[in-house]
Order: sequence, then structure tokens, then C-alpha cells
Amino acid sequence: AAAAAAAAAAAAAAALATAMDAVLHQRFNPREYYRQFLEEGVRPDGRAVHDRRNAQLERSVIGAAHGSASVRLGQSAAIAAVRAEVSEVAPDLPTTGRIEVAVELPPLCSASFRDKQRSLSWSSFLSNTLGDVLNNARVFDPKQLQIREGELFWVLHVHIVCLNYDGNAFDLSMLGAVAALEDTKLPALVPDSAPGLEQAARLMEAPVGASALVAEARHVRLLSRPLPTTFAHLEGHWVLDPCDAEEQFGTAVSLCLVAGRWLVYYQGGAAHTESFVGELMPLARNQVQVLSA
Repeated sequence: AAAAAAAAAAAAAAALATAMDAVLHQRFNPREYYRQFLEEGVRPDGRAVHDRRNAQLERSVIGAAHGSASVRLGQSAAIAAVRAEVSEVAPDLPTTGRIEVAVELPPLCSASFRDKQRSLSWSSFLSNTLGDVLNNARVFDPKQLQIREGELFWVLHVHIVCLNYDGNAFDLSMLGAVAALEDTKLPALVPDSAPGLEQAARLMEAPVGASALVAEARHVRLLSRPLPTTFAHLEGHWVLDPCDAEEQFGTAVSLCLVAGRWLVYYQGGAAHTESFVGELMPLARNQVQVLSA
């Protein structure tokens, strides 16, 4: 019995030592650590090179928003909410409705964003990129936001907050924004009789059973659903849906399918067009069915 106990203790000590060696190896020589895994066609988290983490979506998670959704990719998690605002035509401003996007990557979601400049840079990149994609004429028809032609229209403010970050902010934010917009319902509007209000403020959400509606309640419709796919270049391999550790190695490329056309965005590092068009496009196409489900 004593010999068996000693053998078990020795085995446990050996396993602990091996685990500690792996942790130290990953921390102090991460490239070699990843190279050893990739040579076997796997990644440290157990995924194959071209495996995506399962996306988990839940809609209508914020009662006070006109539309909302939560999204999770592995350990990465975010929440997206849509606030619809009545706006009026003004000189030098857009005369039609639009989608405005703000992405927030707070320090609490990851130590990677304790650097304020990095957080602001990524937030700006994501906000601008998502805004461009979601306002694309192949994705969204702004005419559905019209209230009074040439006078009043809706503006949709999409706010995305990352709750926990473990890589792939592009796919995480895009999936959350699209789900929240698909969940959005514009309220019916009636005149507000309160004196001294600006034109846009003279409208209010209609109470139940109200008549003489200025605008009827309606759901927001997307013409097509943007499908994002992100890769990171890691020790000679393009890995799909990178985690935070994998993104630290340099180049990241995000592809987004918009109504049959691929848009390409760089998030860091450098890559030549010919190095990924032939290699990444077929891999990205394979993800279309997965993301469309």
C-alpha cells in the first residue's frame, strides 16, 4: 500500500511538473510553444488550424433598448444594443436615416486594453468598419428609416460593449451588431403636444391603442446578413478565429461577405494580397454555411 501511494504521489508530481513546464514554455517562448502544436495540426486550445469556436447568440437581452443581443465566441463575450432616435434634416448633414456604430473595449474586459491608446485605436477601427459595412447599400436600405420625407428620419445608434475578451473582436462585434439590428423594432410615433419643442422632439412613442399615428411600428430589415471570418498568421499558418494569445503574433485579416462580395480588412501587421487571396478565400467560403445556420 505504501509503495502504491508513493507511486501515485510521484506520478502526480511528474504531471504537475509537466504542466508547469508547459506554462513556462508558453510564457517565455510562445512562438516555439505554438510551433510545436501547429506541426501536429492543432492549437493549444485543442482546435484544428481552421476550426472556429461556436458562436452563441441571444436576442432581446436588454428591455430598455429597441433591439439587443448578446454574443459569445469561446471566452470572448459582448453585448450589443440599438437605440432609435428621431432626427430632422439639417444643413451639411445626411438627409436620410443611417446606422451609427460605437464599439467599446474597456480595460475590465482584458488586460490587453489597459493601454488606452490601443483600446481607442481598436475601438475606432471596429466602429468605422462596422459602420461602413452595415450602411452598405447591399446590406441596409435607409429608406425604411424615413418618417416624413425631407423632414424627419430615424437614426439607429448601435452600441457594442465587450464584456470579456479572448480574441477576434471583429467577428464578435459584427455578429452582435447584426443580431441586435435584426431584433430592432421601431416604435409607433404620435405628436407631442408639449409647447416649445423642436420639430424632432414634437414626436413621442405612441401609447398602446393610440390613433392618428405619424409613423407606424415596424421591424428593421437587413437586405443581406454580413458574414465575418477572421484569420491570424501564426508561424507560417493562417489560423481561423484567433484567440487573444494568437493575435499577439502579428498579422490579422478579416474578411466579410456582403451580398456575395468579399470585403477585406487588415487589423495588424502586414500581408501581401497574393499571400491570402488564393489561400484564405476558399477557407472563408467554407465558413459561409456555418455562419448562415
